[in-house]
Amino acid sequence: MDLERHYTKEEILELYANTIYFGDGYYSIGEASEGYFGKDPESLNLEECMMLAGIPNAPSVFSPSVNPELTAKRVEQVRSAMEVCGYLDSAYFTKISKTSFFSFYIQKIMIV
Repeated sequence: MDLERHYTKEEILELYANTIYFGDGYYSIGEASEGYFGKDPESLNLEECMMLAGIPNAPSVFSPSVNPELTAKRVEQVRSAMEVCGYLDSAYFTKISKTSFFSFYIQKIMIV
């Protein structure tokens, strides 16, 4: 593929992450990070990153403003996949509360 001759895999991923749709009118990782969390992508914690990673598959379904419960389930799928692929060890995986991040985020949405 011509694209792969001109760009590294990391550059292609960056281009992709800066153009895909994340729901709620956000068309890049930067817009989604600012829109959902009010901060730059570099400042996101792991749980926030996992949420954003799960949205592009089906933004109209997994957007937290549309369906927080499905978003939470999607984050669980991302967590599980990260563990299976070796990106999270099982000790860290079990340490993360399944609802810690989403209970905070859902409360934030309901207040706004």
